[in-house]
Order: sequence, then structure tokens, then C-alpha cells
Amino acid sequence: MKLPNSQNLLIASLLGLSTLFAGSYPLVKAQSEPKLGCQATVNKVLQEIRSKGVRRTWFKLYEERANENNTGNPTNRTDELHIILSAWDFTKKPTVDSRSQSIIDNIMGSKSLLKSWADRIVVNCSNTAIVGFGNDQSDWGEDYYI
Repeated sequence: MKLPNSQNLLIASLLGLSTLFAGSYPLVKAQSEPKLGCQATVNKVLQEIRSKGVRRTWFKLYEERANENNTGNPTNRTDELHIILSAWDFTKKPTVDSRSQSIIDNIMGSKSLLKSWADRIVVNCSNTAIVGFGNDQSDWGEDYYI
């Protein structure tokens, strides 16, 4: 009769122990990221915009306005949320920061980036039907409808 070598014995022992204790430890499910509230989501989007180099950002909420000049809203959501991106520098005298304006132009030209921010806002803001992004002191705006 051939005796098992120490490596085979170790493997067999570990397999036996794992079988013995397999049902005694509870399984841990991966936790999904907690859902942010509406204000926290908007703040996070504003923070991301600023982190890209946009000098100033803010938002305006227009309650009960989404259906005024629009038809076909498939939901009962009624609010519009507009995010404004500004390159104006008021630290000395009002001037446009050209670097910030270039960044705004790139952001406003990225439909996929704007849509991703709009989608995040709509998911966490239960009454928002329209999310708009605008370039301050211009008529350049992009609106995303639910």
C-alpha cells in the first residue's frame, strides 16, 4: 500500500475541512451603493463640473413648469432643473476666464457626459422631468427630457 505524500495529505485535509464547514458560515451579499437623495445628487454633479475647471456652477429649480410648453411627458413629473456653467471671474473685475470657457465649451459639446449627469439626476430626483445645462451669458443650452 502506497502512503500519501505530505502535499496530497494537506490537500485532502483542506478539502475535508472545507466540506465540513461549508454550511456553517453565512454568505455575505455585496452591498450596492446607497441611493443618494436629490439634493446630494445635484451637489455631486455640480462638484464634478467644478472639478473639471469650470469657474462657477449653480442650479435653478422650476417647480410645476415642465409641462407648460411641452407635450408628451410620459410621467407625472413636473419640475425642471437647470444647471448653469459660468466662466465669469469676479475676483478683481468681471472678466471671462478663457481656460474655464474652453472647458465649458468641451462639456457642452459632450452630449454623452451631459446625458449621464441628467440621467443620474432623474434617477434621484423623483419629480424632475427636464434637466437643462446652460452656458452662462449665452443662449447655448442643452435640455434632456425624461
